Amino acid sequence: MLIGYPTGWTLAVVDDPEAAGAAAAALEAIGLPPEAVLLVDGPDAGERLRRLGTSTGPLARLRRSVQFMTMDQLPDLFVYEAALAERRPIVAVKVPSARRAEAVAVLRAHGAHFINSFGAWMTAEIEPWHGTMPPIPQHMQR
Repeated sequence: MLIGYPTGWTLAVVDDPEAAGAAAAALEAIGLPPEAVLLVDGPDAGERLRRLGTSTGPLARLRRSVQFMTMDQLPDLFVYEAALAERRPIVAVKVPSARRAEAVAVLRAHGAHFINSFGAWMTAEIEPWHGTMPPIPQHMQR
């Protein structure tokens, strides 16, 4: 399963599935619309991941090509995929930058880590990985 570039999304790993569900519910409780909060877990995780990078067409492909050549997000996306392979849920939230700190506080309160925000032209590391990281090839490490 491969994550398309998740423009506008903030992704976080939550090791405990119950805490991940609670985090998603808490994000909606602070007024974020249900379509802006995505719990990626379980047997349909691959299908849910596909929702994150849905831009299509020639211009979208060109922009994505530039992003992949100029941005250092590929290792981050690989780590999210590895986390899912270890059955660690991902909570994704599409939140305006003005509310990102509030959403991140909710995620942290539910044990989230490896929190990254994916903008149109840059990624921002908000919270590093906590604990033992999934095994990833040396060439994919930052």
